[in-house]
Amino acid sequence: MEYYLNIAISTSLLIVSLLPSVYLRYLPFRPVLDARTRNHLLQGYAIIFFLEITISLALFYGGIIPFNFPTFKIMWLFFGYTPYFILNLILIRPYVAQHFFILGIQQILAGTLSTFAVAITLLIIDGDDFFRHFKLYSVIYLTLYLSVFPIVLPFFRQIFLRFASISTDRFWHYISPLPLLIIFHESYYSLGDKALAIQYFLPRLAFFASGIFIALTAWRGLEYILTQAAATERNLALLRRMNAFGTYTRSMQDKQARLAIVRHDLRHNVKMLADLISRGEDEAAMQLISSLSYQIDATRVEHFAENPMIDAALSVYVQQAREKNIPIDVKIDLPNSFAAEIDLSLVLCNLLENAIHAEESEEELLRGIRVRARAPNGSIFLSIENRCSHRVKLSADGLPKRAQESAEHGYGIRSVLLFAEKYDAEYYAKQKDGWFSILIHLPIPEHTDNDL
Repeated sequence: MEYYLNIAISTSLLIVSLLPSVYLRYLPFRPVLDARTRNHLLQGYAIIFFLEITISLALFYGGIIPFNFPTFKIMWLFFGYTPYFILNLILIRPYVAQHFFILGIQQILAGTLSTFAVAITLLIIDGDDFFRHFKLYSVIYLTLYLSVFPIVLPFFRQIFLRFASISTDRFWHYISPLPLLIIFHESYYSLGDKALAIQYFLPRLAFFASGIFIALTAWRGLEYILTQAAATERNLALLRRMNAFGTYTRSMQDKQARLAIVRHDLRHNVKMLADLISRGEDEAAMQLISSLSYQIDATRVEHFAENPMIDAALSVYVQQAREKNIPIDVKIDLPNSFAAEIDLSLVLCNLLENAIHAEESEEELLRGIRVRARAPNGSIFLSIENRCSHRVKLSADGLPKRAQESAEHGYGIRSVLLFAEKYDAEYYAKQKDGWFSILIHLPIPEHTDNDL
């Protein structure tokens, strides 16, 4: 009975010791999962956990596999992780390369902590039979693992979330094999019937250092990609800003040219009108007045906001929307001037461009864009809404996912992230009642440089 109880406790502790690693491999992907997938994953983890304990005990009790240290090593190194990893690959898609990278980094961490746990156990126990004290080792290992959680959790939590706004698939394809190659090398020398933590303590420290180096290399590489993407998008944003104001300038020049023609013809039109009235030709006089009114209206510059930067941005894209038969409703109440006006006008241009692009795929009778902005109590609230008949998928940052098939798509969304980071602004995207909307809350800063 004591022998069977020892098998049950030792096997259970082995399976339990896998759970912190399972959590670390799940954590990076958690923000991108919907509630249904999370529930399926947790249910799958629970089923795997109980099946592993049940099947392992049945194999040990039936004498099908030996209850010894080499068996536990094989289970810990290979079979213990495989079912959880396969479940992640099936339910968390399409992140195959990222799964392998996280597996490698997590295994390096687990292997290092296991080395320390074995070393501490060997310093405590009296004798060379390490497996007889496996329960003590398991308790030490779990204690060490949980104690380093506050240190490692930020890396696992942020490694994908922080860089979700840029495409990094090719980067992960290149870097994901590195930690796995180190693990396979170490695993080959770890198999056997002895605990080798003391003999290979220095190589295991190098093993741990390699893992840290790979993790930092990945992080810095992604930071560099993010910086380059931000620089590229800033240049494109500046080009878009120049094009927008170029269009606005050409529109103003066209209206001025029309106004010059109206002024030139005004004396002749007045004489014609007076002659028509004197002869009693009222209908012809009314037609001439209507024609004059139309010509004057064509020279009128339509204003949407008192702030000239916001007004210029709106003028360009309102005209674009109307040319494409997209109804647009604008109500703006903003200060004449504020520190972030240039950058906010750029964000407005990008979001309106996205909204117009989205409306072109909607049925013409169902199209519509609404723009609202107000500035109560030292804050600015800006909302852009457009009709949307299909479901919009949101990424981990709470904004629409980039469309992989379009190289241009996503710059408007990226500009929101940069703007929020620069000005400590808040944003919120939602889809409700056939409308997709993005709301931005900006605390009005006293002064800052506009260089988004």
